[in-house]
Amino acid sequence: MYKALPYYAALAMMLISLSTLAKDMAPEPVAIVTLENGASVKLNDDFTWEYVFLENQPTAQAPKDTPTSTAPNTPEFNAAAQGATVATVTTAEVANSLSHRAIEQSDLLKSTAKNGVKISYLNSQWDSKGRLGLSFELSSTSPESYVMIELEIGLFADSGQLIKKETVEVWQAIFRMPETYLRKGQTRKSDTFWIEGVDKAQWSKQLLTLKMKEMDSR
Repeated sequence: MYKALPYYAALAMMLISLSTLAKDMAPEPVAIVTLENGASVKLNDDFTWEYVFLENQPTAQAPKDTPTSTAPNTPEFNAAAQGATVATVTTAEVANSLSHRAIEQSDLLKSTAKNGVKISYLNSQWDSKGRLGLSFELSSTSPESYVMIELEIGLFADSGQLIKKETVEVWQAIFRMPETYLRKGQTRKSDTFWIEGVDKAQWSKQLLTLKMKEMDSR
């Protein structure tokens, strides 16, 4: 029995390493669903989804077909995906510009959801230094209590061209103060995040994309 302990210890370390590696890997797209309103939704292999409005550009590598996957079983998605058609993802997406349809349906870009947390664009303002201030609303249906949530913001000019991307901690709780955690059933407003390098004259349509990244819970 004792001779087998080193084997089991090595096996446990290998499983822990594989689990950590899988957690750190970005989700891979498996299918694109076209909804009845014409919007496209990308399904990922971690059962998350997001709207696809970026112009697709093929990479230098040959396209590789990926089998389709079962859609995530969430009320939001099930309600939207009635009568949808599914197509296999064959090309990588390059986030350098928005399509014409994205610009026409830009309100769909102003919210995102992951792991039971929804983040929506709330409002914007400009300060005397010419900086753009953005505020967001967060709501949770997750049983987890979140202490930190990262949000990637893509800002696009009225023409649809990408201006810049910023990653902010849209929610940051105070250490050992549970009342500051984002909990199930709560709706909270974020701080205002000030972003430099955006020309006010080129951002009159308020085009942006949102993507939730790292999420820490207690």
